[in-house]
Order: sequence, then structure tokens, then C-alpha cells
Amino acid sequence: MSGGKHPSDQLRQWQALQLSKIELDLQQQALTALQESSDQAQAGQALYQQLFELSPACSYALDEAGCVVSANQAGAALLGLSAAALKGQPFERYLAPEQQPRWRAFAAILLGSSGRAGMESQLFDGIPGAGAVRIEARFDAASGLCCIVLAPQGAVAVASQVSIQVAAEVAERTAELERDNAQLRLLGEHVANLEETVRQEMARAVHDDVAQNLLALRLDAVLLNKRSLAHPGPLRERTGAALETIDITLRSVRAILNQLRPAVLELGLQASMDWQLAEFRKRSGLACTLDVPDEQVFDCLDGGASLMLFRQLQAVLDSVQRDGGASAVAISLRRSGGSGVQMMLTDDGAGDAGSGGGVPVSGRRQRQALAMLGVGERLRAHGGTLDVVYGAGQGCRVSMRLPGRNS
Repeated sequence: MSGGKHPSDQLRQWQALQLSKIELDLQQQALTALQESSDQAQAGQALYQQLFELSPACSYALDEAGCVVSANQAGAALLGLSAAALKGQPFERYLAPEQQPRWRAFAAILLGSSGRAGMESQLFDGIPGAGAVRIEARFDAASGLCCIVLAPQGAVAVASQVSIQVAAEVAERTAELERDNAQLRLLGEHVANLEETVRQEMARAVHDDVAQNLLALRLDAVLLNKRSLAHPGPLRERTGAALETIDITLRSVRAILNQLRPAVLELGLQASMDWQLAEFRKRSGLACTLDVPDEQVFDCLDGGASLMLFRQLQAVLDSVQRDGGASAVAISLRRSGGSGVQMMLTDDGAGDAGSGGGVPVSGRRQRQALAMLGVGERLRAHGGTLDVVYGAGQGCRVSMRLPGRNS
């Protein structure tokens, strides 16, 4: 057998590829479930954040060092500063000097108990809201944040308790969201790496086995075809047809190899994109342009991010070709946010039933939205973002942003 591989070796290789594919499918399902959970947590966190911001009670979130992480509108107004100016400042700075040692002792006890506590204190004379206050505090060990509410001494405690509960919920939801997002990025990166590994293994298997065996078969077919030249008739026609079929199959195998792992990837993002667009024009028959005002943008991404961006461009172009209705695609690549990169892809597909074979707008958007889910997950795994905008009845603009090497 050509290639020197025993059938049992090929079977083991096929089984390994199948196991990799199963693992990839399971990881993709886990990634989708985690993304849904993250979206729900983000929606809930946004609601609690709004309640925190609009609460009439003066609320603050402190880190374990006692510095302000966030303050709502009422809290910032009490201290006469903006929430941005308060961020990172030691909270004790706004207490009267004689009260600061009591605050430090109170905070140490609170951090050790991971519960709720309160104390009477006095604000610094130099701030607008100076006066005696009641501090209600709660430490959340999961988030590492201390949520406090200031109220004038003797004020009704119910409002403070409600406000501190909201502030604590904000801290907990924020911590959960950050953990989910971190897990999502790690899992997304793992799935992307695993998918690329499977592509490489499949490409290697197709090249080493299928392509090599086809080449050996073609050599035999060429010899038979030459020998049949002296014997015109059905045999010559059959050998010629067999040779043509082998050539067609070889071209199909090369196309499959290019889809799995094109060799041009080793030449960098610029060469890869040029090849990708040339293949897309040939395959789809659509006009496709690339606008790159500054070619140094190709150097902004490392190898992993460049490969990921190439794959997402491949996915979006496949979606455009599959849905139909477009006659032209325009792509631009520019710097974004200093060292970051933005890729913009715009098509003119009408996508309605009368657009010459396209699918309805609603169907096109639904199908493209599903394709964009995977693209967005890959981008988020590398710290990027995806934005998809449909025109009024026609066209689609896909914007992909990625941080650069030094971001």
C-alpha cells in the first residue's frame, strides 16, 4: 500500500480523529451553555447595577485594602467628588482624623467575620456632607469587596439595610460575571486551539493517505493510458476517463486541504488574507475588495490572534456565500485603539425572496446570527468584540475588533 502505512495504523488514526471531533463537539456545547449563563448573569448584574446607581442611600464598594472600587451617585455627591475621582482612594481619608483608627479596627473585624456590622462615625470637616453618620457594612468573601452605606446618625435603618443589600448583590453579581467571563475566555481559547489541532490532524491524514494514494493511482492510470494509445477503442476511452476522474478527485482533495489548513498560513496574515479573498472570488463569483490603508496593521497581532482572525474571516465569507443575495463584498482592515485591529466586512445582499435566489431577510438574518455566535465566541476568547448590523432591508456589516500585541 502506498505511503507505507498498515491498514490498522490508518484505522487507529481515523479513530483518534473521531475522538478529537467528539471532544470538540462536547467542548462547543459547554461553551454555548456557559455563554448563555454569562449572558443571563450580565443582564442580572446590569439590573442590580442600575438599582445601586439610583439608590438614594450613599453606597460604596471597597476592596480589602479599604480603597473605593465604586460609588453610586448619592455617595459621590455626599463626599463632593465624582465617582471616577473617588475610585482608588482610601475610604478612611473622608472620615475625621480621630475616627480613622476606629475605622481601621472596625474594617479588620469585618474582614475576619465575613458578615455585617455597623459603627457610628464622623465625616471629615472639609467635605460638603460633614457630620455624624452611621456606617452599615457587609463584607463579601467571594468577591473580596466590602459594601458600605452611610446614613445620617439616627436615620431610619430600613433604607440603609435595603441599600446595602443591593450593593452586596451588585458585588456578588459582578464577581460571578467576572468569573464566568474568565471561564468563557479560557474555554473558548481551548476550543479554538482544539479545533485547529483537529484541522491539522485531518489535513495531515488526508495528505499522507488519500492524496498520496491518489497520486500513486494516477501514475498507474497514466501508464495504462499510454499503453492504450496503441489500441483505440473502449479500453482507451475507459483509461482516459479514469485518469480524468482521478485528476478531478485530486483537485477536490487539494481544495479540502486548503479549507482545513492552507499552506499559505505559514506566510503570515497578509498573504493568508490575499489568498483567502482570491479563493472566495473564484469559488463564489462575487466581487470582493480589500482596503488596508496601513500595511503595518498586519504586524499588530501575534500568531495565535492572526490565525483566529483568518478563521473568522473564513467563517463570515462562507456565511455570505451560503446565504446568497449579495453581489459584492468589501473588507477593510485598520488600526483600532492604538495597537488593536478592526476588520470590517460589508456586503450588499438584499436577501429577500425576489433577489434572484436569496433567502428571505428574516431567514438570512437568523442563519447568519447563528454563524455569528461562533465568531463572537472566538473573538471574546482573545479579548475581542463582534458587532453585526443589518441595513434597512438589505446589506450586512460585520465588525471584528481585536486587541494588539501590547494592549
